[in-house]
Amino acid sequence: MVTVVWGTHALPIYWEVLNHAGNSSLKTQKRLLKVALRLFKQESVLVLGDREFHSPKLATWLDSRGVYFALRQKKSLHFQTQAGESYSSLKDQGFQPGMSQFYQGVLCNKEEGLGPLNIAVYWKRKYRQKGPKEPWYILTNLPTLKQALVVYRCRWGIEQFFKDCKSGGYHLEDTQVNEQRFLALVLLVAIAYSLATLYGQQMRQLRVEMYAGRIKEHQDKMPRQSDFSFGLYGQRWLYGMDLWADWAYRLMALKPHKRLYFQRGFVALSLIRQVM
Repeated sequence: MVTVVWGTHALPIYWEVLNHAGNSSLKTQKRLLKVALRLFKQESVLVLGDREFHSPKLATWLDSRGVYFALRQKKSLHFQTQAGESYSSLKDQGFQPGMSQFYQGVLCNKEEGLGPLNIAVYWKRKYRQKGPKEPWYILTNLPTLKQALVVYRCRWGIEQFFKDCKSGGYHLEDTQVNEQRFLALVLLVAIAYSLATLYGQQMRQLRVEMYAGRIKEHQDKMPRQSDFSFGLYGQRWLYGMDLWADWAYRLMALKPHKRLYFQRGFVALSLIRQVM
């Protein structure tokens, strides 16, 4: 699946069902990306990929098309920093938590010498004996370590999207339907997910989240809900008021001293109606 990072989430734009288990091949990855890149041929594009898209061949192909990329690599990647030097692997560089490194103009794959490319390495420092077990190895054509890390962090929007599709909302994997129905479900989920995310962003622009969104404990000012879940919450609130308005008014009449708080709720509800 190819998605577009949109705020803290990602919106799906193209997908296929593979007829095998395991990672996709380089040929499949190129085919998927060609479709997506045609949609954004007038834009500056940056491709993010996890370790399934670790191939330096894919990186070289993207670079030849003028596309920026940041692709997570495996620690077994072999690279050469200068001409005449022997190739070494990332796992043999002795990185420790808290360390970072940026290699410029390296060649990858001992037999093919693909490049020149850049490698960004970052291992988050441990806090209270907790932290990632290994560093980020990012193959990129971006010029600095800071840029590579900033754009790669945007990949968590993609992870959030897949979480919402699996366990965070739609439970797509539990449907157990055939391929044709599965593709139809994915299309429906893509439309519904995109609409809910856009609704949530528009609600935030109207400053409704500080009232309607659940706030974290300890006086945290940041809402705990994502744009997607916030958009769904707004829809449920509207449907609930349409169904149970009489009961809601009766309950509010029992607490006249809370009238000002109820008025704030009605103002927020009217703003949500503008979005929906």
